[in-house]
Amino acid sequence: MTERNETAAMVPLSRRALFGAGASLGVGALLASCSDGTPAAGAPQAPPINPTTAGLPYRQSDPRWGSDLMWDRDLVLQAATELDGVPKAEAAALIREYDDGNNISNEGCQLTCIAMVMRLFDPDADPAWTPGTLNRAAHEGFEYTLSGLSLTTLYPDIAADMTEGKIQLLAKEEYPSGVKPWPLMHVSGSPLARAYLSLSPRERSGVLVMLKTGTYDDTIASHYVLLDPGSNQAPSTNDALVLDPAMPLEANGPWRLSDSAKLITEDPEIAAGWKENGITPTRIAGVWAFAKWDAAAAKPLVGSFVNAWASELGR
Repeated sequence: MTERNETAAMVPLSRRALFGAGASLGVGALLASCSDGTPAAGAPQAPPINPTTAGLPYRQSDPRWGSDLMWDRDLVLQAATELDGVPKAEAAALIREYDDGNNISNEGCQLTCIAMVMRLFDPDADPAWTPGTLNRAAHEGFEYTLSGLSLTTLYPDIAADMTEGKIQLLAKEEYPSGVKPWPLMHVSGSPLARAYLSLSPRERSGVLVMLKTGTYDDTIASHYVLLDPGSNQAPSTNDALVLDPAMPLEANGPWRLSDSAKLITEDPEIAAGWKENGITPTRIAGVWAFAKWDAAAAKPLVGSFVNAWASELGR
């Protein structure tokens, strides 16, 4: 189970403001630059994504990688106080202390979601992308370090770095839950999420969507999941089917946002954070869309997705 947004602990405090920069590309620029995903004459159409055949969802508590450290809390606090001049008490509030450390099981929800994106979009990678292999590669490439220092400004950019640009963040929306005057936001109100769900699994096979749930605050009570790419869901849905890194290893069958909320709020600190910020089980705080890219053409293979997104923005 996860309790917080990894990005806050990953970088010095002076860089935290960089994480609210809005969509990575404008709709107009995307419409001008993206491939429509139409296959050449006689070429097979890309199949819909089937997460089950890829062994998903990954669980962050999986014993194969759950105990792998993402960062060392003592080193993070040392870096924050000595390099950034942050008071120790303020730094300590940004990274939760666990008996078994700041490992993937405790804090790897976003890492696990990105590993799922990479597994689905880069299935031939050897070794296969998992939370464990991605965490090791991120450390070796200084994407983030045990001390919390990072060369990656935006956490999802790890996917682009690790795949030489074959997988990139296409666009993102942020909804500061618990921050006035932002209203309650749900899947049915997000243009990115609505666009994704308005397409069939085959039509959206070049795009994957990650949701941030819980609080917008980056310290404890946020969580990340993927919209289930193999499911047919109406754009009007709020309790969406998801691939959840916190889903228990023994659980099977459909899993929804409300199931995720029920599970993670069993933690009293998370429950308190949700209550303080007025978070409801299906409320979202952000939406990230990842896309496969054609390196030779330097274009994302998004099919009808960008047109659907533009249509939703015009509603």
